[in-house]
Amino acid sequence: MRRKYTAEFRLKLVNEYLAGQSKKGLAELHGVPRTLLRRWISYYESFGNLGLVSKKTSNYPIELKVLAIECYRDKTLSLKECCIRFNIASDGTLLGWLRKYEQFGIGGLDAKPKGRKPMQEDKKPLSKKEKPLTRLEELERENLYLRAENEVLKKLEALTLKKQAQKRKR
Repeated sequence: MRRKYTAEFRLKLVNEYLAGQSKKGLAELHGVPRTLLRRWISYYESFGNLGLVSKKTSNYPIELKVLAIECYRDKTLSLKECCIRFNIASDGTLLGWLRKYEQFGIGGLDAKPKGRKPMQEDKKPLSKKEKPLTRLEELERENLYLRAENEVLKKLEALTLKKQAQKRKR
C-alpha cells in the first residue's frame, strides 16, 4: 500500500537527520523506508524546501527525457543524480524512459494519451441492408417474422400438451 507523506513530515525527518540522527534510526522510528528518507534528504539538499513538496504527475518534454537518458547512459551522472538534476519525480520514471528508449527509440518516449478513447459516430454510408426498405420488402419481412413466431408458439403448445399428457399417465 502506498502512503503519502506530508511536506511537513518530510521536512521534520530531514531536519532531524541534519541535527545528527542516523537515517536508519529515523526510518525505523517513523516507519519510513530508508531509501525514501535518503531521497528526501538529497532532494532537500538540492532544492531546499521545494524538493520536499509533492509533485503532481507531470508530462516531461521529450528533449528532457533524451537528455536525462544520455547523461545516465554516458555515466556522466548516476541514476539518483540524474533525477535530482532534471527534477524527475523518481528513479523508476527515468528507468521506464530508458527501457522505452532502448526498445522503441525516441518515438517510445512520446507521451501517449491515457484513458478511454472518445466515441465517434459512424461515418459509413448505409449498406444495402441498412437502406430504407420498400413497402413490399417491409411486408415480406413482417410476414416472415410472423410465420417464425407462429411456428414457435405451435412448438410451445405441443410441448405443453405433451407434458400434461405425461402427468396424466402417472
